[in-house]
Amino acid sequence: MPRVRIKDAQIYYEVVGQGSPLVLTTGQGTGPQARAALIEGLARQHRVLVYDQRGTGRSEAVPQGQSMDELADDIVGLMDAAGFDQAHVLGISTGTGKATSLAARHPQRVQRLVLAAPWTHGDEELHILQNMRKAAARCLPPDHYVHFNALLIYPPEYRRAHAARFRALAEQALQSAQDAEGIAARLDAILRFDARPLYPRISCPTLVVGARDDLVMPFWFAEAAARAIAGARLATVEHGGHLFAETSSDEFLRLALPFLA
Repeated sequence: MPRVRIKDAQIYYEVVGQGSPLVLTTGQGTGPQARAALIEGLARQHRVLVYDQRGTGRSEAVPQGQSMDELADDIVGLMDAAGFDQAHVLGISTGTGKATSLAARHPQRVQRLVLAAPWTHGDEELHILQNMRKAAARCLPPDHYVHFNALLIYPPEYRRAHAARFRALAEQALQSAQDAEGIAARLDAILRFDARPLYPRISCPTLVVGARDDLVMPFWFAEAAARAIAGARLATVEHGGHLFAETSSDEFLRLALPFLA
């Protein structure tokens, strides 16, 4: 699968599916079901560009902690490599910061925008949570950190239904040293980002989706983002946790696909 050099890093990407171009940008974390069902559903109607953020996964190992603007510029380079002059952009979790920056700073590249589980800025609640995650990454063994993160990100029913697979992820985490400083750098980049000055610059049709039981990016962020972006629609997922696009992918696709059609 292809890599492309953007600035100082080789970034892994692939394009799957048929239809109009769509960029999927996410955070690094994912659970036992990963995003396979989500990507499969999107790929039925779109050519979906997926990638590993610089410094993570199959991309080149480089220092992390880049700003959302820098990570959004990576998306521009990936779109160029894939031949996407313009595309719909779907951001999930940390990906909503990258997608917001992209839509505000490169409006000619974004047709429609979906922000799933966004945050508007590093408020007090988010600082408390992310600082706890940084401390946990430094203090907990890798397998315990997997379970700690799962408590924050996934609903109890989902964790119970996939308990064996979460155990497997925890065991897999023991196979390599935990990059606590890389985790901290990524979380600090989230806390530094302030989307509020960018929202008035977004001119494309926008759908904001939030879950009422999201512990990481509480629903008030989705409400505030939808109010601040001109003409934006707000859709609510009642249950699904922070990564509802993964845990409730069918429900999320029923919201996102008609908007992207």
